Amino acid sequence: MISGIVKYLAKKNDSLIVSYKALRRLIGIMGILLPIINILGGCLIAKIPIQQSISMYYYTNMRDFFVGLMFVVSLFLITYKGYNTLDLITSIITGAAGLGVAIFPCFSELYIGQKVGIFQLSPDTSFIVHLTCAALFFVLLAFTSIFLFTQKHKDSNRVTSQKKKRNVIYVVCGVLMLACVLGILVSILILTKQQIYDSKIILVFESIALFSFGVSWLVKGETLFRDK
Repeated sequence: MISGIVKYLAKKNDSLIVSYKALRRLIGIMGILLPIINILGGCLIAKIPIQQSISMYYYTNMRDFFVGLMFVVSLFLITYKGYNTLDLITSIITGAAGLGVAIFPCFSELYIGQKVGIFQLSPDTSFIVHLTCAALFFVLLAFTSIFLFTQKHKDSNRVTSQKKKRNVIYVVCGVLMLACVLGILVSILILTKQQIYDSKIILVFESIALFSFGVSWLVKGETLFRDK
């Protein structure tokens, strides 16, 4: 009877591990799909030109998708436990920042003089909160990828060859996310609104950052380079 209970608990624990890995994969897939679906949905359904940033899709037919997906990703991050307290706290703050990105719209010249978002803030105030949350979101995702995902499991005394490969990917993805955040901030400071709109440079940086985020979490979910 005792052996039966042990087998049941072991099977249940394996099931939880599989579910946890599936959650990581799902987070990664959603991160990659966010820019793709927004762009395709705007172009194919509403026949609108590609926007200057992903956040600008808040003001298009893709608003519900943009806000909804950001909420889903953010809530998953908030409920993600990780391996230790630092992992837990980082994930919660990252998720909260993601909610801020969805709740506080970016600036749009179409809404000058009007109140925007759930809290009916001025466009300028909402944009400051939005930009702060977006920067925090990506910086913490980069921190997670570089410093938390690369840690050894507490029950393991060695680093496998596959783990070494995963660590390289985590670091590359994290560095790319940080570079994109810096690129966005520099673009906002030195480029005119027309240059940003024409070049779509912010959209490019955001898409690269989201793709890097998605790849990092897909690898963490053992989609690639899993241990045998």
